[in-house]
Formats: sequence, C-alpha cells, structure tokens
Amino acid sequence: MKLFKRNKSSESGSVLVITLGLAVILGTTLGGYLYWVRTQHVLVAQSQAWNSALAISEAGIEEGLAQANVVFGTNYLPSIQTNWSQGTGVYGPRTNGVANGSYSVILIPTNPGPTIISTGIVQVAYTGQKVTRAVMVTTTNQPAFGYGISVKTNITTKGNNLTVDSFDSSDPYHSTNGVYDASTRKAGGDVASTGGLINIQNADIYGKLKTGPSGSYSIGNGSVGDLNWNVTGQIEPGWYANDFNMEFHDVQPPYTIGIDPTLPTTKVNVGTNTYVLLGGLNYYYNGDFSLNQNETIYVAGSNTTLYVTGSFTMKSQNLCFIALAPGATLKLYVGTVGGSAVSAALTQVNTGGNAASFTYYGLPSNNSLVWSGNNNFVGTIYAPEADVSLGGGGSSVLDYQGSIVANNASLNGHFNIHYDEALRNMGPQVGFTVTSWQEL
Repeated sequence: MKLFKRNKSSESGSVLVITLGLAVILGTTLGGYLYWVRTQHVLVAQSQAWNSALAISEAGIEEGLAQANVVFGTNYLPSIQTNWSQGTGVYGPRTNGVANGSYSVILIPTNPGPTIISTGIVQVAYTGQKVTRAVMVTTTNQPAFGYGISVKTNITTKGNNLTVDSFDSSDPYHSTNGVYDASTRKAGGDVASTGGLINIQNADIYGKLKTGPSGSYSIGNGSVGDLNWNVTGQIEPGWYANDFNMEFHDVQPPYTIGIDPTLPTTKVNVGTNTYVLLGGLNYYYNGDFSLNQNETIYVAGSNTTLYVTGSFTMKSQNLCFIALAPGATLKLYVGTVGGSAVSAALTQVNTGGNAASFTYYGLPSNNSLVWSGNNNFVGTIYAPEADVSLGGGGSSVLDYQGSIVANNASLNGHFNIHYDEALRNMGPQVGFTVTSWQEL
C-alpha cells in the first residue's frame, strides 16, 4: 500500500487566498456603502443649501422693501442715497450675513415702484461649494386710502341706519359734479381689519368684508354684499376674505420747525374769528389748538399745510367749521413723534371740494379722534395709532364722504359713509407693495 503525504503549505495558501478575497469583497462593499452614505449626505446638504439660498434671497427682498417703505409715502430716495452705495442706475449691492449664508441685494428706481433683486448665497456642507439663487420683484404704489375703512384691530358698528357704500368723484357716471349721488352709487365700500374683530351688528355694508388670517367677524341684523343684496344677517357669497394685509406706516412731521429755512413757519393768521390760510404755505401751531363757536378755518388756496403739535379741537357743532375755497386743499397734521398723547375732535369739515382736498394726518402721539355732531364731513383720516369714533345725531342722516385709516374704529349712529374710489389714484400713497416675483 502506497501512502501520499498532504502538502500543508498548499492548504494554508488556499485559505489565505480565500481570506484575502473575502476581505477585498467586504472592503469594497463597505467602501461602496460609505461612499453611498457620503453621497446621500452631500445630496441632502445640497438640497438644504438650495432651499436655504432661496429663503435667504427673500430676506434680501425684505430689506429692500423695508428701505423702499422707510417713510410714509413713496419718497425713499433721500434715505437710500444716504445709506446705500450708488452704482450706475442702481443702489447697492447691500450685503448682509445671516445664520447659514449671506445675501446681496440691489434696488433699481423704476416706475411705478422700485425693482429689487436679491441673491442668496449658501455654502454646501462637506464640499465647500457655494449655491446661489437670485430673485427679482417688481413693486407698485400702495394707496393709503384703498378701502372705505381699514384698521389694525377692531371695527364696531352700533345703532341703526348706518350704511357704507362707494362712489367715484372722478367718474361722471358714478357721481354728480364730483359729489356722491345715491342714484349712481357703487358697492365698493370695503371694510377691512388686519388682526381684529369686525362687528357689523345692524349696518348695511355695500362692499366686501376683509380680515387678516387671524381676524374674525360677527353680524347681527345687518348685511354685507352687492347693491342688490339685502339678506338680513348674512354676507353674500364671495364678499368675505381673510387674507387682508396692509402696511400702517406712521406719519412723520411734515417739516422741521426752525431748522429748515426753505419752509415758511408763520403761525396761523388771526382775523375776526377766522383763521385764513393762504395757498402754498406751511403753517405751524405749537401746542393745543381750539376752534370755538363762530370761528372758522378758511383755506384760500391749494397745497396748504397746517401742523399742530398738540390736541386739535373744534368745540361747536353748528357754527364752527373748516371751509375750503374752490380748488383749495388742506393737509392737517396733529401730534408729534414720541411726545405726550394728544386728541382731535372734528365737526363740520370741507364745505367745498372732494374728499382728496382735505386730509387729516394723525402722528404717533395722536391716539384719539372723534367726529360728531349734526354736520357732514368730506375728506380723509389717516391716523394709524388713533382710536377713531364717529357718531351722528339728530333726525337727519349725515354723510361722511371719503375714507378712514385708524388703529380701530367705532361707528355709532345715524350716518352714511361713502367711500370715494378715486382716492386710490388721487389720494396719498403709503408705500410700495409687490406685484410680481420671479426667480432669475
């Protein structure tokens, strides 16, 4: 019998080869898995950076809009010329860092509102690469008086025979010689609040009801809708929306007394129980101003301004009024910025002219305004920090022709509010709002 001796070194080599092969396979698998994991992390990081870049670019848009709306009105150029660098036809770039990136924004003066372009920049984790996304928005003027009544918080209507509707003083088919005519009225008397309660009670609103997303409304025996809508206690379908948004910019003093030599600062001229304000001049009264019985403010020309730093009070209901000559205009500013609280009490205002010819501006210290008595009012009130109270009296139904902007409004009584839709174009502009958004 012949015996063969097994080669142990050969067996050991085979085991080693197999072990090395398995190690290579396992290493390759593990390496592939780790590469796949890293790739997933990079893709996720790139996606997050991509999304973040858009959000950051929109932060730049917000800064541009804040600059465009830095003051009440549409004249942002003095501020941007002081605070932003100027290039050829543009202002900026303005660059700011944020938590996980930065943005660069430019503002281009265009009509009717500036164009804003913002680029968001984010660095991708793991790679160090940068992701950029650019957004361009166009803007347009936002009218201060775009609604019949617009407030920050609450609107309350009380009493009976209170109606809100609209007309258009610039349209002969919806006015008579520029004055409200019930036979040609419109259902544009919109009532709006950004964040409070609109309590209709018994009023008839011929217009739309608008609240912010967190706002609400209640209705009693009144109604809201088109001219032919008269269903008690209900709102016509499609005439309520909860997406109302408006900027309530505070009013600044119209001029600086004693500092700017280019502006006349003469006090009001006193006649026989009459204050005569000439056209084209800026008048100033330091302190509380009272208009007593048999006293009037007569405005003789256009582009007239009266600035009262204290309270403004019309004390008589029948023989005390603000009168405007044909073609005359008056801007009445009441209050200060950061001073003690002041109030206003108005009776008969604007015995001639349309709503755009008289504008009342309440500065931040003006926290209360009352219109009362047996008199009509033709004009506009812009007092975003004031609680405005309107109340009619007697047996006659009174007319308020114009528009109201306030902190909140209380309407009590026996009068009609006729919103002049021409104010959207004829009245002052509060600032700018976005009309289009485009990613570049």
